[in-house]
Amino acid sequence: MKTDYLIIGAGLSGLYLAYQLEKMGEKYQVIESRQRIGGRILSLDSMDMGPSWFWPQMHPRITQLIDDLELPVFPQYSQGAYLLENQHNSAPIRYESGFEQSPVSMRIAGGMQSLIEALFNLLPSDHIQLDSKVTHVNYKENGYSDITVDQNNRRQIIETKHVIFAMPLRLLSERITFNPSLPTDVKKHFASTPTWMAGQAKFFAEYDTPFWRKNGLSGSASSHIGPLIEIHDASTFEGSGALFGFVGVDASTRIKAGEARIKQAAIEQLSRIFGEQAAFPTDVKLLDWSQEANTATQADHQSPRNHPSYGLPTAAKELRQLHWHFAGTESAEENGGYLEGALEAADTVMNTLDYH
Repeated sequence: MKTDYLIIGAGLSGLYLAYQLEKMGEKYQVIESRQRIGGRILSLDSMDMGPSWFWPQMHPRITQLIDDLELPVFPQYSQGAYLLENQHNSAPIRYESGFEQSPVSMRIAGGMQSLIEALFNLLPSDHIQLDSKVTHVNYKENGYSDITVDQNNRRQIIETKHVIFAMPLRLLSERITFNPSLPTDVKKHFASTPTWMAGQAKFFAEYDTPFWRKNGLSGSASSHIGPLIEIHDASTFEGSGALFGFVGVDASTRIKAGEARIKQAAIEQLSRIFGEQAAFPTDVKLLDWSQEANTATQADHQSPRNHPSYGLPTAAKELRQLHWHFAGTESAEENGGYLEGALEAADTVMNTLDYH
């Protein structure tokens, strides 16, 4: 196979790049290692297992894209009291002033997956190849690169003028062999760049109705006991109830505890905080991103304490001389880690490509 632009990764950045190239009538192909599109964006029954929110006041690109795709949105529910679980055998502290959102967090009806599906529906399906892992990138004297792809133990070579890596930098540094090799400082930078969200786990409890609202509660809470350290209302646009929380223990502790124990402890915690009704969810979901091989490496099992500093070193930007380009949210200078960063990095690449 031969193409002009090969995009590695069918997450938001990769699909957005494909969308831009499609509009321009360019010849491109998207390769994705997972058996699904979306990358770290994943909605199960409208529950956002990955990112849930966007902020129109801070993030113009994602806001404009959602608007262009005419996706219905709604604000994160935050009316009512905020609860703090401070110590064992003690009722949570209730703050009537509530959980103030500034700026306001917005959600997409049907979940963030709706954004991914809307982009996908604008692309020819034969331009996206799933369950395909890139193993080698070999630059040739004619200015093209040969990309070795493994799909179900079958090797495929794709020749392309431009390679766009729309994937986490740390994952890229571990999974792909380059010829010529990446410069040493680029390798070090990529290997030391935490993959956003890769060390996190999210838990959801679903209910027929958001019963806590009748009790004057916002559904937002924090806890010094756990296992959930930060909890929010995740009820759907259609009105069914849900609470979600970030699991506060680290990846190795989660692995030792096991899914069943974490789920049980989380339900017990929600019933302590929100009352007995919370003990009887209609369904529960837990996704540990540290166990997702196409997201996290071993180095990602320890989440960074603060928001990492993202962006590319100068030597990585100079690799565009080989027509190698780096997108994905960890490549963004200003909005790394956010959905906005995925689009920022994609726009940066689009602005540097030499079109036909």
